[in-house]
Amino acid sequence: MNLNPILWGLAAGGGARATSPAGEVIGAVQQRQAERAANLVRELEQRLEKLTLVSMAVWSLVQEKTDLTEDDLLARVREIDLMDGQEDGKAKKQLAKCPDCGRTMSPRHNRCLYCGAENLAYSAFDATR
Repeated sequence: MNLNPILWGLAAGGGARATSPAGEVIGAVQQRQAERAANLVRELEQRLEKLTLVSMAVWSLVQEKTDLTEDDLLARVREIDLMDGQEDGKAKKQLAKCPDCGRTMSPRHNRCLYCGAENLAYSAFDATR
């Protein structure tokens, strides 16, 4: 659909301009979307900072209580990264099998879509999703 910029109150430069009621509505919607996106980014940044802090605390405790080194940690990170066949800095969830019927589970559900087995968590990380 081709919108007439004059009819919708949009400037020729592409930005929304409140020169008509329709332009005001479009501008208000775009402003709300931008605010929601900015809030989401802030929330994700805060969550990342907390997770980083917790990870640093856990690692410092592990170092205190064991003889593990930074090299040990880096080697394990690489090993886990390569579990999916790619060294890409991402931990990808492996496809799991239902313990009741043996079929492949959907990573988005905590219930088997085939037999109905419920609350299927395979690790602490799966349980937090």
